[in-house]
Formats: sequence, structure tokens, C-alpha cells
Amino acid sequence: MPTRSRASVRKPSTEYLPATDDHPELEIVRSPRRTKTVSGSFTPEGRVRLLVPVQTTDDDIWEYLEHLLPRIIRQKETQDARKRTFVSNDYLVQRAQNLIAQYLPEVELPQEIRWVTNQSTRWGSATPATSRIRLSHLLQGAPEYVIDYVLHHELCHFVYLNHSAAFRGLEARYPRTAEARAFLEGLSFGQQKNASAR
Repeated sequence: MPTRSRASVRKPSTEYLPATDDHPELEIVRSPRRTKTVSGSFTPEGRVRLLVPVQTTDDDIWEYLEHLLPRIIRQKETQDARKRTFVSNDYLVQRAQNLIAQYLPEVELPQEIRWVTNQSTRWGSATPATSRIRLSHLLQGAPEYVIDYVLHHELCHFVYLNHSAAFRGLEARYPRTAEARAFLEGLSFGQQKNASAR
């Protein structure tokens, strides 16, 4: 990186530095909107983007990176681990076990609970005859209480196959039912709106 003085940097700029053994690829953005704060994060492309005030020198940048880079990498590793856990079928099984223990002691844990990619019109489906529950991959990234609600709803079908008043009473044991339904209605509306805009 060429040496740069504070006075010579007057316009916003973006520089890209290739990855080395010491750091991933870097994207340095000098922003005129920043006067003091410095922030860093991973981009979707896997680069580390560092946002700094426009007058920041190269020496300053390396000093920031020395302190920030380990933290940014740790945060990314934690997020990746959390994401892998969230989208795993084991995660769904664990959530179902918790729901049964808290709200549905009369239900046995289904033999199979997993994410599927072929359900675009239903959030979940239950097949008590084969002891299976499927959840749409479109729910991945939704708040955990929403995932729990959909799982709880499908688990209730292991007691009642229909949506009778008795079913609704069982479903109402989950305390965030109304909140989760509202979220799903908003999600459905957004998806329909996006589909109609294409």
C-alpha cells in the first residue's frame, strides 16, 4: 500500500488489497461522511470491508486492522456456526423436543423432522401416519419463536388431523401463537408482493 498523507486524501475512495497469509482480501473505504468512527465487517463476497474517515492514513488503517481484524473474523465464525446450526435438521428436532416437554406432553417425538425446499405454499406439513414433519426452507432466518410456532402447529396434528376447535385449543398452548401468525402473514404478503412485481 503506497504511503498516503492526511492532506492528500480529499475524495472518497475504495481500495482492494489481495488476501495474504495474514489477512483475507481487504476492501478499504475512505468515506467523507465519517469523521471519527471506524467499522469493519465481512462483505457477501468474503472480503473484509473497513470503513474509515476520508483523511485516514495507511498507517492508521493497519493499526485499525490489527485491532479489528481478529474480532471481525471471530464474529464471522460465530455467525457461520449459528447459521449452520439453525438450518440443520438436528436444530428442528431439538426445538420439537423442547416444545413437547413444555406444551405437548401427549405427543411423541416424530421419527423425522427436517427442512425441505419443495414447500413454497405451506410453512410446514405433518404426516402422522409416517411420523414425519417437514418445514419449508423459506422459514430459515425467521425468528426462533416463529419456527417454534410452526413446529408446534404441526406437532398438534399428531393429536388432531384437522383444524377443529379442539386443535385450536391445543395450538393455543404455545404462548406466542398470535405474534407468530402475524409475522407469517406479513411474510406471506411480502412474498406475494414480490412475486406480482416480477
